[in-house]
Amino acid sequence: MKPGELVAARMSGGIAVVRVVEVDASRVRVAVRRKREARLPSERIILSTQIIVSDEEELAAFRERAELLAADMDLADLWEVVCDEQTAFTPDDLADLYWGSDADAAQRIALLICVDKDDLHFESGKSGYTPRAPEAVEETLARRRRRAQNAADADALAAALTDGSVPPDLTPHQQMLMESVRDYAVFGDDYTRSATVKALLNKMERNKMGNLQRLAFETLVAIGEFAPDEPLDLRRESIATTFSAEALAAADAITDAALLAEAHRLDLTEVPIVTIDDAGTADKDDALSLERTDESHNGATVYRLGVHITDAGALIPPQSALDDEANRRMSTLYIPDGAIPMLPNAVSHAKGSLESGELRAALSLLVRISADGEVLDFAVKPSVIRSEAALSYDDADAAIADTACPYNAMLADLKTLTQALKRRREANGAVNIDRPEMQVKVRAPDDIEVRVIERATPARQMVAECMVLCNSLLAAFCRDNAIPAAYRSQPAPDLSDIGADLPQGVDLSDGPLRWHLMMRRFAPADISADAAPHNGLGVAAYIQATSPLRRYPDMVMQRQISHFLSAGEPLYSDEEIASVAARADVQLRALGKLEAQRKQYWFLKFLKQSIPEDADAPHMDAIALENQPRRSALLELADYPFRVRAQLPNAINPGERVELQLSGVDLWARRASFVHIPKE
Repeated sequence: MKPGELVAARMSGGIAVVRVVEVDASRVRVAVRRKREARLPSERIILSTQIIVSDEEELAAFRERAELLAADMDLADLWEVVCDEQTAFTPDDLADLYWGSDADAAQRIALLICVDKDDLHFESGKSGYTPRAPEAVEETLARRRRRAQNAADADALAAALTDGSVPPDLTPHQQMLMESVRDYAVFGDDYTRSATVKALLNKMERNKMGNLQRLAFETLVAIGEFAPDEPLDLRRESIATTFSAEALAAADAITDAALLAEAHRLDLTEVPIVTIDDAGTADKDDALSLERTDESHNGATVYRLGVHITDAGALIPPQSALDDEANRRMSTLYIPDGAIPMLPNAVSHAKGSLESGELRAALSLLVRISADGEVLDFAVKPSVIRSEAALSYDDADAAIADTACPYNAMLADLKTLTQALKRRREANGAVNIDRPEMQVKVRAPDDIEVRVIERATPARQMVAECMVLCNSLLAAFCRDNAIPAAYRSQPAPDLSDIGADLPQGVDLSDGPLRWHLMMRRFAPADISADAAPHNGLGVAAYIQATSPLRRYPDMVMQRQISHFLSAGEPLYSDEEIASVAARADVQLRALGKLEAQRKQYWFLKFLKQSIPEDADAPHMDAIALENQPRRSALLELADYPFRVRAQLPNAINPGERVELQLSGVDLWARRASFVHIPKE
């Protein structure tokens, strides 16, 4: 090679014509395009022409001729001549066969460009170019035809989706693309075929929003594949919304006749027992009773308090189809547009639910307790009960206030007793945060009911205290009898300096700011095989066993205790209990997050529906919780226990009440935009 010579070189984009500028021992400096050079290893020079040119114009002219010749070549003709010869041909051999023995340099380079650009007919190797077998060529051609057809299918699908429709007869490739669009709308960039879906969406004329996952979702809504309020959160977590035929059949076949006939069950059918739940609750798994005795203790009346839990653990056999289903689901999921139960309705709403007037097998905690809340002794008994009434919390509150109500005396005494229990827990360090709860119910997408539930009402306090007492005494029972159990414990939060870093004069009485600051001091509860204090509740030991129709760990613990009472030994080992508890801890956190996400979505939609089309957006009061420089402030709406962010002046301190205007709601981003309204 000499300076100025035209050569064919293998570049990153394929074979190209270049001009030699300088040659050294191992590398060649070449001119590629005007004012652009490259240094190449000498082995990347494929063909020397021995043609010397002096300027860029001559290089460009030669290159253009070679590329035009390559564009007009048909390698199929050449391949048909040599396809039966399984040998490697040099570029010169192929040029001679195609162009004749007098082929010039441009023609030889044209052939190189052509075979390098398309490997359909020839396979490149160190010895040259080997003709591919006919069947290999046909297979490659078929693959290319499929790719071309798939590209045409994708173009047609993108055009239809742009118009808000779907082709009437989807091809297999279009069906795959539609399934991929659905999965991408749910999982976004985590979806394995996200690149395929993005390529399709980028073909759509509607793609102007930038967020391709959102475009996928809105496209599916437009064609009716998704509802506008599609619960993507549930799809993302693969939440099953229906039961298998096997599980439904097993639920229908369940009977409690054998349980009710067990000789060791205590007959409590003459004891006045009631259930107290939210209105409309169908899975009633706990009930209460309270009887005055003729005893007194230190001058205080002694009661027999009963907390009766439906014996779901005994009703549902271990390792049965229903037990496996409950184990997989782990908990009932309560969302605004309807609960997704852990068990089929035939069990959770019927045979296992403590319906009034019906005989039910239960696990009863019977506590001798003084009116000042001192537990004198207790017993845990398998039982048969019959609830007299299914009361809502409002019914129970009304009964406490109405002396004419048949349940007034029992519930009024229960109120006094549970208030004493609460005082004792607080004396033991319990921290009670009675933050109101927001309840969101969806009757229809345009009919959303939002209620604020005060947790400090007498009936709710009574039930909560009874459940804490039951779970703590069941924990003591397991501890004292060496029954393997999943104990929950929590260190005591340090609230001594709560609000110390806030400006003087900030109101820290009960309310959103105090609750916010207190919750930040709590450490997560720990789950262990060893009993330890739950300081947040102010009890020495604690398990969860009072919601067996709604939570699988509760069912397991209840089954563990029931089996011990009947057989004298535990059913599950420490390892089995620990395994269920560990899985439950993870799954229940995920389900709790899902419930919060769905409640947030529907509340935001409720807010969006409150924005009038032809009037000013609504104003709402809020309490500032955090207001740090250079970031949006955290606030809680005054009328709803719901937290939002907005820009506030730096002078506004936590605890101050401010006025906000709702300026917009983005349901996809799950965000409400608020603007601060300064005081006049």
